[in-house]
Amino acid sequence: MKFGIIGLGYVGLATLCGLAKAGHHVIGVEADEEKLRLLMSGHPPFHEPGMAEVLQEYADQITLTDRVADTEQVDYLILAVGTPSKSDGSCDLSYIEAVLSELKAKHKIVIRSSVPPGTTDLLNIMYPSHTFAIVPEFLQEGRALADVMKPHRVVIGCEDLEVSEELAGIYGRLGVPLICTTPINAELIKYASNAFLATKISFMNDLSRLADKAGADITTIADGMGLDPRIGRSFLNAGIGYGGSCFPKDMNALLHVATENEIDLRVIRAAAKVNETQIEYVLSKLNLQPNMRVAILGLAFKPGTDDMRDAPSILLAHHMVARDVEVIGYDPIATWEYPQAASIEEALHGADCAVLVTEWDELVNLRPESFSSMRQRRLIDARNAWKFARDPGAVSYEGIGRMQRPSNTPTSN
Repeated sequence: MKFGIIGLGYVGLATLCGLAKAGHHVIGVEADEEKLRLLMSGHPPFHEPGMAEVLQEYADQITLTDRVADTEQVDYLILAVGTPSKSDGSCDLSYIEAVLSELKAKHKIVIRSSVPPGTTDLLNIMYPSHTFAIVPEFLQEGRALADVMKPHRVVIGCEDLEVSEELAGIYGRLGVPLICTTPINAELIKYASNAFLATKISFMNDLSRLADKAGADITTIADGMGLDPRIGRSFLNAGIGYGGSCFPKDMNALLHVATENEIDLRVIRAAAKVNETQIEYVLSKLNLQPNMRVAILGLAFKPGTDDMRDAPSILLAHHMVARDVEVIGYDPIATWEYPQAASIEEALHGADCAVLVTEWDELVNLRPESFSSMRQRRLIDARNAWKFARDPGAVSYEGIGRMQRPSNTPTSN
């Protein structure tokens, strides 16, 4: 089959690579000139494992262009354009509307972008010449291509029975659970999934503050909770809070939709509030003073990606700079607007404190002696991930909700 994909960000490019690997011909449309240039040379414009290899190996099945009109003859047109948050938290659908305004031919359109409940039904009314379906993405950055090739489930929302069955046939070859439902159900499944995972994170962050006061270890608590199959261990890690391109945006959009429907989603609202205040809670552990030098270890919102969208490191640095603190960051692949070291050693040299923000392997496995060039060997572990937390040597260690009693005292000089 022939597919067109509009928008070659994380979702669009992962989808393009997955379809090419499955033997389909794919036309990818990207309006950004620099991104398109990189893609045409076989290089993704962001770090994502496996994509460069697919772009090069399956180049004869991939056509790249900046013209929406080049997709007129495709069997399905996939929309994977951005739907960012507006200032009021609502979802900005202007990129989707701009694409639809350019289409001349009749299309079967699959929406992969995250859109508020009711959007697909509305598009069916506004653009009756097209047939719309929504197949929400559940991709994790750092393993987006793997998630396309073998997702945990596929959700298809479509009112047209013929299109729904055809899509079920295409996705059914993946051999994973498949749900065919209404568009509004599919849209809400996506939002509800992200909201639930974000709430798990905020629940543990809230509980970590009690653990700090009571002298408990939140990681042991999470391990014990996670053994209950009704709970599970994933997303129970306390730390600095969630970030990235999905959770903050989707939480805001869901709360906005609820407000429009005169519903107060109190649990989700509380989870969002906990996340907002978690940065300040981490900052309170640093005892910041003017002219301090703080090394921020890890900048991307998660390991395995260079994505800095809503990364906690940025907000952390913003608060520090506002308090006349010197900030130096380090990340193996991500970059930011603040001063950045070329190595871990450079970042730590002369620092009064280090904050572990992203759980890159090279950071969580730093040995205690690696901190010897600091003015003060202090580590605030904002992800509870440092491998030497129980035997920190000469490093003064503090996590989030863990080991704050005398057992935390350095064991050697």
